[in-house]
Amino acid sequence: MSDLEGTTTARPSRARFVAATVIAVLLFGILAGRLFQLQVVDGALYAAQAAAARTIEMPIPAPRGLIFDRQGRPIAVNIPAWTLYGRPADLPATKSARNAVLAQAARLSGVALGSLLDRLAAFRGSPFELVPLATGIGREAALLIAEEEEQLPGISVGAEARREYLDETGARSGELLAHLVGYTGPISQAEFEDRSAVGYLRDDVTGRDGVEASFEKELRGTYGSELIERDAGGQPVKVLERLIDPVPGANLMLTIDARTQRIATETLKWGLEAAGVAQGVTIVMNPQTGEILAMVSLPTYDNDKFAAGISAADYAAYLDDPTRPLRNHAIADIYPPGSTFKLVTGLAALDEGVTTIAQRWPTYGCYQIPDASAGQCLFDWNHQGFGPLSIVDAYAKSSDTFFYQMAVALGVDRLGGWAQELGFGEKSGVRLPTEAAGTVVSKAWAHAQGRQDVFTGELAQAGIGQNAIAVTPLQLLNAYAAVANGGHLMRPMIVRGEADGEGNLTRKYAPELIRRLNASPGDLRTMRIGAREVITSGHATNIGALRVPGALSGKTGTAEFGTPTSQGVLPFHSWFVAYVPSQAGTTDAELAIVTFTYSAVVRGNVSLEVVKYFLQEYFNLDQDLRREFQVNAN
Repeated sequence: MSDLEGTTTARPSRARFVAATVIAVLLFGILAGRLFQLQVVDGALYAAQAAAARTIEMPIPAPRGLIFDRQGRPIAVNIPAWTLYGRPADLPATKSARNAVLAQAARLSGVALGSLLDRLAAFRGSPFELVPLATGIGREAALLIAEEEEQLPGISVGAEARREYLDETGARSGELLAHLVGYTGPISQAEFEDRSAVGYLRDDVTGRDGVEASFEKELRGTYGSELIERDAGGQPVKVLERLIDPVPGANLMLTIDARTQRIATETLKWGLEAAGVAQGVTIVMNPQTGEILAMVSLPTYDNDKFAAGISAADYAAYLDDPTRPLRNHAIADIYPPGSTFKLVTGLAALDEGVTTIAQRWPTYGCYQIPDASAGQCLFDWNHQGFGPLSIVDAYAKSSDTFFYQMAVALGVDRLGGWAQELGFGEKSGVRLPTEAAGTVVSKAWAHAQGRQDVFTGELAQAGIGQNAIAVTPLQLLNAYAAVANGGHLMRPMIVRGEADGEGNLTRKYAPELIRRLNASPGDLRTMRIGAREVITSGHATNIGALRVPGALSGKTGTAEFGTPTSQGVLPFHSWFVAYVPSQAGTTDAELAIVTFTYSAVVRGNVSLEVVKYFLQEYFNLDQDLRREFQVNAN
């Protein structure tokens, strides 16, 4: 047996036991503390994060404001429309399977597959966002797609509001007011980047032209939001909470009278067709307030096509049309005003003391340009001349050589300054997109031509609205309205105010005065008397027989432009501008009108005949005094 007396038995160290116990207690304490922090201290935070993983805050679009005419007739409304959506994250992963799903969606919706692929490829947002692939699909197509959603992963349909444009009868009509009202269209990527901070979404629409664009802020309203519960696949399940209520956009009432717009459109169409002219403008205004009652630019376009999603073929046809139907020629293009500009030259000559109402000036068949070589002269339209004329007679007969002399006597600065006083050479400020400023004679204009000053011949021609003068039809009408109302240059108005949902005016916008003309009341009255004489004994007597309720006053104009024809003559535009005071020379006219016809190369003033026809229809006259046009033999 072995000897065990020299051995000892190992016993646990009390110190180690205590240390292990302490470590264990600390570990459990830490774990307990962490659990307490997770479950108690931070429990609400993590619960919120967990909830956030299955919820999402979604915007609620605000109803876009309606648009009414001045009589409360709806002309832009919201209708339900179906949109085809795709969610990239839910579409099949392989290209072939994805294309098969999209092809089936295209077949059911009646939309070209290429269009769906293009919209999907152009999207730059999150793969979990809904991408609008096609708008305005039919209700039956939407129902078919909804029935087959299980076989179409990533594809869905949804109802949303779409713009529809109406005429004065309430019928769908996208052409009558297209340039005025404009249309809505999808927001671009660049626009989204600029506007996302103020609540715009990737699939939003925005105003694209007319009032829809210039009053976008008022019409859009303010979007709301709601909390949506999602399932494990990220699909919405139910609404949990309304967070912010949307605020509808303002309903707008235009200054436009849709009936007057219809009359202006139909009478202008008649004139263009009868004279074989492709392009023209008619604007009707109340001179007292600056309210525009009608604004027609022909040819026009169909804004309903844009609101529904215009086809590539239709859009290309508009772009390729040389008459540029997408442009509002009433405000976006400038033209020489011809003899209608003699209002400016005459008023300037009176107020600057160049002439008086009684002074008579010689007129000529051809006016010799001062300081020019003998024989360098400017012809009067009447190559025989008229003999001595006062300013009223010269204005009524539209003597060119009389107003050549007035312009040269005034000089560049004074003639150009009076043109600016009457609103030419600057935008009127009408709240519509794409307005042009035009040009007036000035040394700055000469500098732009590479010269130090304006030639005397150019100055003389400017006095009759040629050469250095180019205006918009709206500028011309507004200048005549300022003389007609006694000297108040008003800001042209296109929106009368805000309305309720039934088209009743609830907030009226006040007319805005640009400035009082720096002209004496007597000189303004002289030009109004001259405008009446144009109708009664002058250049437009063939309209004087109309039994309008007032003393019709106005001015004709013919403006050459471009390059000579093969016969050596210049093509020309025609103008007629008129207003209807109660008596000759008074300032109470509430109706003014201008018509412009582009390259109206016929015998007779096309624009005058259009205005004549308009007045017959507007006042329901039992007269039809229209004349037929003859093609100019030259």
